[in-house]
Amino acid sequence: LETIVSGALEATTHTLTEIIWVLLYMIFWLCQPVHIGKDVSTVFRRYIFLKGLASGGYAFCIWILLHFIGVDLAIVFGLITFVFNFIPEVGPFIAMMLPLPVILFDDRSGAPLQLMVLALVGQLSLKVVFGNIVEIKLIESQQEMRMHPVVILFFVAFFQYIWGATGMLLSVPIVAALKATLHKIPPAYRNPILIFLEGDKTAPARWHQWRTTLRGSVATE
Repeated sequence: LETIVSGALEATTHTLTEIIWVLLYMIFWLCQPVHIGKDVSTVFRRYIFLKGLASGGYAFCIWILLHFIGVDLAIVFGLITFVFNFIPEVGPFIAMMLPLPVILFDDRSGAPLQLMVLALVGQLSLKVVFGNIVEIKLIESQQEMRMHPVVILFFVAFFQYIWGATGMLLSVPIVAALKATLHKIPPAYRNPILIFLEGDKTAPARWHQWRTTLRGSVATE
């Protein structure tokens, strides 16, 4: 009992600490706003919109799958999937695991193990489709959001260490916003950063072409 109470108090303290830090960031930001520039705000808005579109489609398909299998609270798991999909790489796999105990311990089902395997395989298949096709077409086609998966995982872990769950949600848009401002630093420093972020030696040339096209479209307007 003492161990349980100690663990609960520790978890509660950790959660409250994270909430206080987030509130402090919000208060200071509102009292003394930081100028982030047009490029950064545009990247944030575009990322939230495109990620929301992809997450909404993925969550809807998960709901249909679980509802078809006959899982209780299928719509709840769909909503959880929508939220968790905003956590890059890690979130969707956590959301995948949540319905499995409900299926396995449902005594109304005649073959719970088979249904659990079907649910897992179905969710993995949908993740492959949305993660490798839909999200790449919607999000990673945007040059400032193109990053290597290992780099994404690194920044997810880094910002989770700093801001907890909030940092995991904001990791990709923060790095994408910083990437959008790389045109302000000399190519000697910019090019290695681009190669590191994208894991591709052709990243500087592709980024330069994107900036040239962007400047041309702005000049036309």
